[in-house]
Amino acid sequence: MQLANLLKATTGLVSMSAMMAGVALAQGSADDEIIVTATRRAQSVQSIPSNISAVTADALDRTGVSDINALTRLVPGLTTFDEGPRSGGNVNNFNLRGLNANALGTNDDNPSATQDTVSVYLGETPIFFPFKLVDLERVEVLRGPQGTLYGAGSVGGTVRFIPKRPDPSSTYFEVNSEVSLTKESDKASYEAYLVANLPLSEHAAFRASGGYERLGGFIDAHGVVEQTGTARNPGDLVLADPGDILGSGLITTPTIKDHNDADLYFFRGSLLVEPTDKLEFQLNYTFQRNEVDGRYEDNPNYGSGEEYAVYKAFTEPQDSEIHLANLDVGLDLGFARLTSTTSYADVSTRGVSEGSGYLRTNIPQYYFGFPRLYAPSERSQDVDTFTQEVRLVSQTEGMFEWVLGGFYLKRDLLFNYNQRASGINDYTNAYFGLLTPVDFGDILATGTTDTTFKDLAGFGELTINLTDRLSVTGGFRVFHQTLKGTSGIPLPYASLTTEFYYFGTATDPYLLGGYEPLESDVTDSIFKANIAYDLSDDTLVYATWAQGFRAGGANALPAMDPFGNDNTPFLQFEPDTVNNYEVGIKGRLAGSITYTLTGFWVDWKDFQTSLFSPFGIPFVDNIPSARSRGFETELSGKLGELTNFGLGYTFVDAETTADFEFQSGDPTTLIGSGATLPGAAKHSLSGSLDHFIPISDGGSELIVHGDFSYRSHANSQFRDIPSVPTSNFEELDAFSVLNGSLTWRRDNLSAGLFVENLTNARGTTIVTTAQLAGASDQGYGVIRPRTFGLRLRVSTH
Repeated sequence: MQLANLLKATTGLVSMSAMMAGVALAQGSADDEIIVTATRRAQSVQSIPSNISAVTADALDRTGVSDINALTRLVPGLTTFDEGPRSGGNVNNFNLRGLNANALGTNDDNPSATQDTVSVYLGETPIFFPFKLVDLERVEVLRGPQGTLYGAGSVGGTVRFIPKRPDPSSTYFEVNSEVSLTKESDKASYEAYLVANLPLSEHAAFRASGGYERLGGFIDAHGVVEQTGTARNPGDLVLADPGDILGSGLITTPTIKDHNDADLYFFRGSLLVEPTDKLEFQLNYTFQRNEVDGRYEDNPNYGSGEEYAVYKAFTEPQDSEIHLANLDVGLDLGFARLTSTTSYADVSTRGVSEGSGYLRTNIPQYYFGFPRLYAPSERSQDVDTFTQEVRLVSQTEGMFEWVLGGFYLKRDLLFNYNQRASGINDYTNAYFGLLTPVDFGDILATGTTDTTFKDLAGFGELTINLTDRLSVTGGFRVFHQTLKGTSGIPLPYASLTTEFYYFGTATDPYLLGGYEPLESDVTDSIFKANIAYDLSDDTLVYATWAQGFRAGGANALPAMDPFGNDNTPFLQFEPDTVNNYEVGIKGRLAGSITYTLTGFWVDWKDFQTSLFSPFGIPFVDNIPSARSRGFETELSGKLGELTNFGLGYTFVDAETTADFEFQSGDPTTLIGSGATLPGAAKHSLSGSLDHFIPISDGGSELIVHGDFSYRSHANSQFRDIPSVPTSNFEELDAFSVLNGSLTWRRDNLSAGLFVENLTNARGTTIVTTAQLAGASDQGYGVIRPRTFGLRLRVSTH
C-alpha cells in the first residue's frame, strides 16, 4: 500500500523525465562534474542512482562555512537543532526526511542512549564531533537509509566529511584568518589556521592543518548566584543571611555580559606513503578541543523581556575533546581494490547544566519547601571507540560490479552524573527540628553508566548491468550486536528522607534504586534493492527500496522513584527499523545545469524516542510506528559564463501512524495517530548565487556571493500535554537566513567582506518550556545574530 501511494504521488516523475530527456543535450559538459565515493567507488554524483548532495571545497571557501551547523545552509533538506559549539552529549542533531522522534530541547549533556538517525563519517571513520570544517575535499550528504554500506544509525541518511589527501607532487602552504563582530555582542570573534602540504619523497607526503577560533558571546547572563566554586566546578552557595538557614535567599552576581564565549583548538595531520603504484598507507590523526562557556539560548519571556538574555543560576559551561587516530590501507589487486580502515577514537566531555528548575516548578514537595533549590548537574562522559572495516570493491568494467566487506566496532562508554543541592542537608535537619543531626547529604541524584557495545557485520552490494542503460542492484548487511554493562541513577537524598519519614532512620541511600545490570543481544539483517535506467546520456531514472536500523540499548533509571513508580520495565529498549521507498530522476539540461527530483515514503517501526519519567529523568522507549513522505529537488548550474546558481527545496510530511501513551499507564497522555514528528518542518528551501567579475588588470577577480535558507515552523514535541510538564511542547516559528560576501581574489591571495544572518533573524531550533523548567529557566536555542566580518587568505599557489 505504501509503495502504491508513493508511486501515485510521484507519477509525474515519469512524464517529467521524458520531457527533460527531450531538452537535455546529447553531450553535456562534464567540466564541473563532482566525483564522490558514496558507493565506495569513485563516480560522478550525477551517475549514481540515489539522492546525493555534494559540497565542494570551493563552495565551502566561498560561503565561509566552517562548522557543522552552518553546513545546513548549503544542503537542502538537511536540518539541525543548533546548540552552537556546545553540542550536548556530542549528539549530531542532524535530521533528514523528518526522521526525528526526540523533543527539541537541550540535550543536557547526557550521552545519547539512541543512535543518531543520520550517521556521520570523517573520512572512512564513523564518528561524530562538532568538528571545524577546514581543509576538506568535499562533504557528501546521502539521503535515505544507507545501512547496507554504512551500518546502524543511518536510517535518515549519512553525512561524510572527506579531508584533503597529502600530495607528494607539490609543496603547499596556506594561511587563513578571520575577524568579525556580532550584533548583541561587545566582543570580537576571530580565528586563524594554517594548512601545509610537504612532499617527503616521490612517493610520500605529509599534510597538516591546525588553528584556533574564538567565538565572542552574545547572551547576557542575569541572576547567576554567588558560590564558593567556579562555573566549571560549582561549590557551596553563599547565603544572603547565613544565620537564617530556613528562609535565607542567595546573593547574585552582577550581570555577565556576553557570557557564552567559546574557544576551539583544532589539528589534523596525515602521512601518506605509496611504496608501489598499487599499495598505499595513510595514517591520520585528528584533535579538537572545545571550551564553551554557555549555550546559544535566551529567555525573552522573563525579567526585562529582552532577547539574548538568560536568568539561570548557573552559566552551563562545557568542555569536550577528541583524539582520533586511523590507518587507511589501499591495495590494487587489479580486478578489485582492497581497503582496510582501522581507527581508535577517545572522546571526553565535561559539562555543568542547570536543570533544577524542573524540581522547583514541579516537585518541590519532595524537598520540603527548600527555598534555595538550585542544584547544578555535573556530568562527564568518556567514550572509547575502536573500529575495523575491510572491503573489496570491484574495478573491472563489465556486467557485474560489486562491493563485499566486513565491519567490527567496540565502544566503551563511562558516564558519571552528580546533582548536588548545596545546604539542603542543614535545611532538612532544621526543618524537622532535629536535635541530633541526621546525615541526609546534599546529593539529590548520582549515577553511572558503564557499558560496552559491540557490532560485528558483513555487508555487500551487487550491481548487474543488464544493458548499457539498465542496471539492478541488491545489497545486504548481516549484523550481530551486543550491549553489556551496568547503569543507574540512585537518588540518595530522596532515599534517605523517605526512609526517615516512614521508619525514623536514614541508612540506605539506594532505597529507591541502585545500579542495574544491562545486557542485550541482537542478530538481524537488512536489505536494499535498486533499479536504474538511463533515458539518455544525460538523464537517469531510478527506484529504490532500502532498509535501515538503529541498535537497541539501555536506560539509566532508578529502579523506583519517590512517586512509587517501578522503572524496571524501561531499563532497556529495542532496535527500530525503517523501510524506505523512493523514485527519482536526475540529469543535465543544456549542458551546464544539473537537476535531481526524488519522491520518498518511509515506514518507521518501533521507533525510539526520548521520554521522561514522572520524576523528571530522561529515558528511551519504543513507539509503535510512524511514516514520512515527501519529495526533494535540487537545481544548479551556470547562468552564462560568469554566474553560478543553486536552488533546493524539500517537502516532508512526517507523523505517527499508531496511538501511544506519552507517559505509560496514563491514558490522558495519549498521542494519537497523525501527530507530527518533533522537528519535522514541512518546507525547507535554500539557494545560492555567485557572480564572478574579472578585473581589468587581467589577473584578479571579484566574487559576489549570496545564499539563503528557509525552514517552516516545527513542533518541539508530538503535542501539548498540559498534565505532563516534561512534554515540553511549543510551536517554533518559521525563519529564514540570508548571507552574503564580496571577495577579491588574485593568484595566491584573497580578501573579502562577509555578512551572516543579514536580516538578524531570531531563528529558534530548540526550546525548554516554562511548564518544564519554570519561568526563569525556560529558554530558546537561537542562531547567532547578524555578523559582519573580514576574511584573508594567503597561499603559495
